[in-house]
Amino acid sequence: MTYLPPEIHFIPPKSSHQEAIKEVHIALSPVFEDLLAKTKISPKDIDVLIVNCSGFCPSPSLSSIMVNKYSMREDVKSFTISGMGCSASALAIDMAEKILKTHENFNAVILSTEILSTGWYPGKEHTMMVLNCVFRMGAAAILVSNKKEAKKRAKYKLLYSLRTQRAFDDKGYYSAFREEDSDGFTGVTLRRDLLQVAGETLRSNITILGSKILPYTEMIFYAYSIIKKKYLDKSTEIYVPNFKRVVQHFCLPASGKPVIREIGKGLKLGERDMEPALMTLHRFGNQSSSSLWYELGYIEAKERVKKGDKVWQLGMGSGPKCNGLVWECIRPIVGEAQRGVWADCIDKYPVLSVDKNSS
Repeated sequence: MTYLPPEIHFIPPKSSHQEAIKEVHIALSPVFEDLLAKTKISPKDIDVLIVNCSGFCPSPSLSSIMVNKYSMREDVKSFTISGMGCSASALAIDMAEKILKTHENFNAVILSTEILSTGWYPGKEHTMMVLNCVFRMGAAAILVSNKKEAKKRAKYKLLYSLRTQRAFDDKGYYSAFREEDSDGFTGVTLRRDLLQVAGETLRSNITILGSKILPYTEMIFYAYSIIKKKYLDKSTEIYVPNFKRVVQHFCLPASGKPVIREIGKGLKLGERDMEPALMTLHRFGNQSSSSLWYELGYIEAKERVKKGDKVWQLGMGSGPKCNGLVWECIRPIVGEAQRGVWADCIDKYPVLSVDKNSS
């Protein structure tokens, strides 16, 4: 039940610039118009527009395409983020937050997608075929605002945003790398040590984030285990802080089942905690940076988010980089099962076919 753009349904797939531009409109226009309808704002009310897409960067830019199509104001601050991988949506939120801190009474819209028409790998290298298997079409539109009246309508308040990266390390830098194969076809090579790199990238991020949100007792246990392992007993396992003491819901990178399981294991999460990521991957595939919002939509459709709950969105992308967002729900969220992206199938989930013992 996942989706590919029309261009990919041809044999061989079409990958022209014109077809990619068509895909931009197919992906971004519906979610943007839906956001405007739900929030009751017009394109003229938008002060900041950030569009992220990793693999397709046309000229005029993707943000210019949207500004032109919807006749936005001449002073709208527009940005296009490319090449930042699956973490770009969380990165865009962090970027919007920084802008809103220096500009009062602003509305910022983030449009997140990945264009597949130009990213399809037609070659024969197995390590480059993985993205063809898991990446699928999807997009999300998010409104963040510091307007006073937004408090009455907003679902969440952003508490923390954190960005870390390991591009300084060659092993990490080349773990997911766009390059040409021996036949001249361009694709992304995923190296064998990708999971190890993901773990190292995640570890540095959660260590910093943990210092901001965890209770002192958890930090003391963690620090003590490090000291004990270093000076007293080398066999001591490093204590993994219990993030579930402060965070109720988790949106993990939907890069693939092994990645979800590995991150869940590292954070000592249960099946219910990993469920949004696993079900999003099962129903929609890996939609790159927009997957985090499909996962949040899943939690909302299940009506699990209560006022006061914390949601942790964790985006990881090539580079490698890790971007984390912690939100607090500030009002009851009901009725999303009937009007969100999961409306036609939420009652069918969770499914047993993504059981931890399945292949």
